[in-house]
Amino acid sequence: MTADAAPVSVAVTPSGPAAAADVHRGWSPQRSAGLVVDPEGARNMLESGAYIDDLVACVRRIQGDGADVSLVREAYALAEACHRNQVRKSGEPYLVHPLRVAKTIAELGLDTATVAASLLHDSVEDSDLSIYELGERLGKEVAAVVDGVTKLGKVPYLSRKEHQAESFRKMLLAMSQDIRVLVVKLADRLDNMRTLEHMPAAKRERISRETMDIYAPLAHRLGLEEIRLELEDISLRYLQPSAWQTMRQAVATFEDVLPARIDRALGTVSSLFDGRREGPDGLSWTIDRFGPVEFFATRRWPCQLHRMMQSTGHRPERPEDLFSIQVVTSDAVACYVALGLLHAHMKPVPGRFRDYVALPRPNGYRALHTVLLDDEGTRIEVQILSVEMDRVARFGILADASTGGLAERARAWLGTLVDWQESVRDPNEFIEAVKADLFADEVYVFSPKGDIYTFPKGATPIDFAFAIHTDVGLHSSGARVNGHLVPLRYRLRQGDTVEIITDPAAAPRPEWLKMCATARARTRIKAFLRQRERTRCRNLGRQLLAQELSAEGRSLDDVIEDGRLLEGARKIGLAGAKSADEVYEAVGAGTAAAVDVVRAMFPRQSAADNLLVRVFRRVTGRGTDRLGTSVVRPPDKPLVITRAALEGRGSEGPTLSLGACCAPVPGEPVVGLFQQGTGIVVHLRECPEALDHIDKRPIRLEWAPDLDVERAVTIEVRTMNRVGLLAEMSRVFSRHGANIKQANCRTLGDKEEDTAINTFHATVRTAAQLRDLLLDLKAIPGVEDAQRIVHVGSGRYPQP
Repeated sequence: MTADAAPVSVAVTPSGPAAAADVHRGWSPQRSAGLVVDPEGARNMLESGAYIDDLVACVRRIQGDGADVSLVREAYALAEACHRNQVRKSGEPYLVHPLRVAKTIAELGLDTATVAASLLHDSVEDSDLSIYELGERLGKEVAAVVDGVTKLGKVPYLSRKEHQAESFRKMLLAMSQDIRVLVVKLADRLDNMRTLEHMPAAKRERISRETMDIYAPLAHRLGLEEIRLELEDISLRYLQPSAWQTMRQAVATFEDVLPARIDRALGTVSSLFDGRREGPDGLSWTIDRFGPVEFFATRRWPCQLHRMMQSTGHRPERPEDLFSIQVVTSDAVACYVALGLLHAHMKPVPGRFRDYVALPRPNGYRALHTVLLDDEGTRIEVQILSVEMDRVARFGILADASTGGLAERARAWLGTLVDWQESVRDPNEFIEAVKADLFADEVYVFSPKGDIYTFPKGATPIDFAFAIHTDVGLHSSGARVNGHLVPLRYRLRQGDTVEIITDPAAAPRPEWLKMCATARARTRIKAFLRQRERTRCRNLGRQLLAQELSAEGRSLDDVIEDGRLLEGARKIGLAGAKSADEVYEAVGAGTAAAVDVVRAMFPRQSAADNLLVRVFRRVTGRGTDRLGTSVVRPPDKPLVITRAALEGRGSEGPTLSLGACCAPVPGEPVVGLFQQGTGIVVHLRECPEALDHIDKRPIRLEWAPDLDVERAVTIEVRTMNRVGLLAEMSRVFSRHGANIKQANCRTLGDKEEDTAINTFHATVRTAAQLRDLLLDLKAIPGVEDAQRIVHVGSGRYPQP
């Protein structure tokens, strides 16, 4: 499980020359060719019992003669009954497929219960066998693994993509409790990929894309590199056949000289450990002091060569591009001694050293990576590992019990995925989040206490905050990186030490979604924003209903208590509303109009209730009762424009927004218009936008006392064309605390008595400030008039 190669090959002793007898065990052309399908031969082997005998022999060889193979034979008998007369697309008896999957599981060293489960992994889906019956016959352990692997084929979904996403959710839930579920699923997918050529072209492409996007990265995350590489290689063959064939041809170019080059590289590296070479500290390698050392050569797969070509832009140019060397020592200390010895006698290539011993990868991989130049200037890639690291590199999650920490990390990661799926409603969104997490390159950062955190490349302090705790993320206001204040959009770099600054008043904003890189952070932010939007809609809907009811002389509390609110909501189509909050939310979101809910509760029968009458009633507060008699209705209780309503607070979003068309200033006469998805938009009463939508039931508003909000206004001043007048006007703006953002001045002639038009874009905070500013501007000698421009063309003079 090295960075670039699949770690199997030739062991070499330090005292002898490098041999290259088994160098092709890492990759060979035959491994990319797929399985040779022989339906007739498969039937003969099944009838003779050769398949099951071979599987039992494999279990005993890996687990010892004391292995309980009776469970395996019993599972085989049940699988044979479930798949009787079933045939695969290749023409083989279907039973051959679970037998091959079980053989892969046995070779990985898993227990007999897992081997039995792999024999039956398709039985529940493809027959009438139930999970309950399976548990009764073979035990709950086997049934639980089979249940985790079983697809949701019998449950209808809206689309194939949703079906796959929901099936993946179920597998993750089972994997979080038993990692063997994923191992069986990966072995199942591997055998299906090996026989993919018998599928239609469209299905081959779809399955290959799913494998490349989900299953191969999952295998990599769990350290099952041999499975990952073969899955990727077969997928590349069908997704990008020309690229795959190009890599095969590149390998064939060096096939004749490759064994000799591997032999030479192994000999060069192994000769430094014969005890006659001294390291930088004068020490030479001896078994007594540093333990035994082994050397392996590893051939790369075509998919790995393709990935290298994509990152470098170059095809393989030398035989050495096709393999790497592994040096396996007794422990981690010996790894660093070996590194010093190699660097003392072979020149290292700058910038190519990586220490994954001190900073392991998320899948548990540990090694020292370096690139060396031999006497002829040829580059040799070397990975240095201990025996324990080598086991993890080859078997990942399935390494022996002494590497239990890796299993814990894998379960923790799977637990995170399960946590996401509980928060994400859209299955497609969940799949995209998992894919992003699987494919991301990592950066390693530290907490102030020295704890190591791993994040995708491009992560920000927001990701770090949510990795610590959801509450920390929700109240993040800034960060210190390496002791310096940085904004939350800062991109984390390798080795950064990150400290999060929190504020109880801080809350996530929609733009955070573009700043974070982890699915955990995005999921938490989206959940918060969704809840805040619901709260905003409820608050807004409650206010709108209360105002409509006040116009009818009614109280919101009264209609809730007597049940009229829910009754009226059902009359207008909100049949699913079971509480007042749900009615508020529908009104605030624009699904229902407050006026319709109120009229459903208190219907009017007057035929004269048309647009003009409604506007008249709204303005004067007068109307008619059911008999046509003129009555005075109580005025609507105005909604108060407060800072909290404009900006929101914590988990409550804003319910009001100030219109950009007329830029109302606190203190000016205003009216509100409901806008779906935004809430109530505040407009000046004379705003053309408000007048154009007068039929939309304007909402009475009033400003909170002493509220001041910085607002942009446009002021047009008509003056004489006199020197120094612009400076005097600027002083007036400054004296009133109005900041000029932009000024545009032009004259309508060259003489002093000619008119000059000056347009100022400034900011003010209250209507009183604006009024006093305009009065003082008009008082300047030479100023003929000063007025606020609400929209283009509203002033008396041509717009500049």
